[in-house]
Amino acid sequence: MERLWRDVRFGLRTLVRSPTFTAAAVASLGLGIGVNTAIFTVINTLFLNPLPVQRVGELAAVYTSDANQQTALGSVLQVSYLNYKDYRDQNRVFSSLAAYSFPNPISVRMGEGTEQLFVELVTGNYFPTLGVGAARGRVFGPEDDRAPGESPFLVLSHHAWQRRFGGVEDIVGRPLTANGIRFTIVGVAPDGFRGINSLFGPDGWVPTMMYRQTLPSQLVGWMDERRALLLNVAGRLKPGVTLEQASDNLKGIARTLEETYPTPNKGRSAVLRPLAQATIFPGVRDALALGGAVLMVIVGLVLLIACSNVANLMLARATSRTQEIAVRLALGANRGRLIRQLLTESVVLGLLGGALGWLIALWGVKLIWAARPPFVAQNFVDPKIDGVVLLFTLGVAVLTGVLFGLVPALQASRANMVTALKDASRGAGRQRRRFGLGNMLIVGQVALSVVALITAALFLRSSQAASRIDPGFDTEHVVVMGVNPGQAAYDQGRGEQFYTDVAERLVRLPGVRSASWSSNQPLFGFALRSVFVEGRDPSKPPVLTITNIVDPGYFATAGIPVLQGRDFTPADRGGAMLVAIVNDAMARRYWPDENALGRRFRYYTDTEFRTIVGIVRTVKYQTLGEDPQPAAYTPLAQTYSDAMFLHVRAEADPTPLLEVARKEIRAIDANVPVQNPLVVKEVVRQSLFAVNLAAALLGVFGLLALTLAAVGLYGVMSYSVGQRTRELGLRMALGAGRKGLMRLVLSQSLTLVGAGVAIGLVGAWAATRAVATLIYGSTLDPVSFIGAPVGLVVVALLASLPPALRASRIDPIVVLRET
Repeated sequence: MERLWRDVRFGLRTLVRSPTFTAAAVASLGLGIGVNTAIFTVINTLFLNPLPVQRVGELAAVYTSDANQQTALGSVLQVSYLNYKDYRDQNRVFSSLAAYSFPNPISVRMGEGTEQLFVELVTGNYFPTLGVGAARGRVFGPEDDRAPGESPFLVLSHHAWQRRFGGVEDIVGRPLTANGIRFTIVGVAPDGFRGINSLFGPDGWVPTMMYRQTLPSQLVGWMDERRALLLNVAGRLKPGVTLEQASDNLKGIARTLEETYPTPNKGRSAVLRPLAQATIFPGVRDALALGGAVLMVIVGLVLLIACSNVANLMLARATSRTQEIAVRLALGANRGRLIRQLLTESVVLGLLGGALGWLIALWGVKLIWAARPPFVAQNFVDPKIDGVVLLFTLGVAVLTGVLFGLVPALQASRANMVTALKDASRGAGRQRRRFGLGNMLIVGQVALSVVALITAALFLRSSQAASRIDPGFDTEHVVVMGVNPGQAAYDQGRGEQFYTDVAERLVRLPGVRSASWSSNQPLFGFALRSVFVEGRDPSKPPVLTITNIVDPGYFATAGIPVLQGRDFTPADRGGAMLVAIVNDAMARRYWPDENALGRRFRYYTDTEFRTIVGIVRTVKYQTLGEDPQPAAYTPLAQTYSDAMFLHVRAEADPTPLLEVARKEIRAIDANVPVQNPLVVKEVVRQSLFAVNLAAALLGVFGLLALTLAAVGLYGVMSYSVGQRTRELGLRMALGAGRKGLMRLVLSQSLTLVGAGVAIGLVGAWAATRAVATLIYGSTLDPVSFIGAPVGLVVVALLASLPPALRASRIDPIVVLRET
């Protein structure tokens, strides 16, 4: 230990004596380690943080698989409440099986106004199944899950208690008015527990039996429908039961349910996964995991480039220390001792870079988290810069120290004592006329930079391509905001009058062209319902179709053209013939060779068919990159919803209407919550949050890789010119011109760059195959595959120009005199 400490002290003294070298090396490593730590922090937060539950290995998540459906989130879906109860009561493999919903917004009276909180509906055994108790008060039990509407209780998350309620000591037992209903706060969850969802944590939990008081009216009926997929399910396995055994048992129950209830359960079965993989819903998790892997690979390339730079610096420095090392060998030092000393210096350098990288990571994570959309910022998971991240940074720092220091240490310790001491007066130039290892490192740097740059360019081009996609509706003149009279305890009659009053008041205002309502926000249309088409084989399972509830004038307000037939009218009200409007994608799917007007279909929960009175243009409903999806629209007067989105179309700039619309709603009833008012263009931009963030990060990492590669190339070429001073001087003395020497140096540089580009293009082609699902547009984008290498070559030429100019200015007389 004492010997190691002496090596560390000696290494520090050596580094202090070379401040320029030390600063350059620490800066390169700090940048490389910093970006790796920042991205690892994100990965750790989303995927690697253990759930704060008891014995997580005993817990499994249960999903529905549907062979007949493929949604935007894949074919692994949630579970219906009725199927959940059968799984719970009939299984032989779980000691407890609980259900919980995604977070749902509720309107809570806070002081003089209202605020939006997000709560999950959970069964009474949710907390006991997970092994989670209360930090204060109590959690739910079986007695809270018996009769609808009889358990108006709320368990707060520790995070919400601190941030939304100021951490008051008397929080337990405090009444709270939510959605116009009086709830009682019965407990506070432990610090760190924010449910199973690692992306978007709830502010609290309420019993499932309060679903009528919590869910929007159009979802209330889903609790009694076996086909309606509403809940996530988690269970604790009995001792000795494996996940495979549990899967077999639940699949058997699913087959029985399919036989007993063939219409709602046709083609459906059960899928089990470890609960640790359920922190992000499967379809979303796969995309996030792939995106995270891309980012980690790119920042890993940046770190390798930084290590190559430092390795080249170490090689150059080792050459300048050849005589020192030869003297130490002559005095009896063995080679192993020298290697250990040189590696100690490298590791010290790596640790210094790690310290700088930690500071860069702290700043970088804050920057990344600040870019998240405002509407999720409140409940979005907080970054976990914890002990795992610190260990990662420390491990990377030590590993990089060994990585860039080992080869230079081995090479330096091979110094020939006789040659080194004899050439003391002449320098080390004759030992190594060619910097072969340094050249190999440069080729590798260029290749890695090409992969990073092309990947970054593809994502930048993908972001640009996504922003140019026509969503099918007007994004420039329309504002949209969520309005929920149901959360102010409005019944259907009052709610319908409220919608009418708001629209009529707004259209009378100057600058307003029209106002209308829909149940879906643009690009967030996740309302899917099963559709039966009249005349279609009834044995075939119903198809999940995007649905939207709208009022007359919605299509004109949103800028969606009616292609055939008519829009809804005030005559399409309750008691009249049930009608619907479909998009042309649905018309083509179900009536490909005939006119869809006048045809009929019904939703799974309906008993009567609806007549199609209009066909509208297919728009983007869930993502800008989606394929055309069938969609059906029904009139608000025939399918009431107490949670709608107000659309207001302006004559010109719609931004002023954001505040105008809110004022008009408050003038009618200040208790009705208004949520997330935005210009539709901003909604589209927020839908591309992940794409734009990935493009920005990869752009930064690509530029960083390019900069580090350019610095490395400059360093190697400068060193090469310094080593070849005598050779270049002799060439000039023998008649080589200054331009000839410049061409010689530049050709050497371009040879290295050309080799690196060729290797990098092959690597980039392979890399883009793996990320094809994340790219809007072609993965063989010529601008990316040509522009990135050309840009790198230009930068490489600029980096090589100073050494080339230096070579052209060598004075042959001085060189010959010194030879």
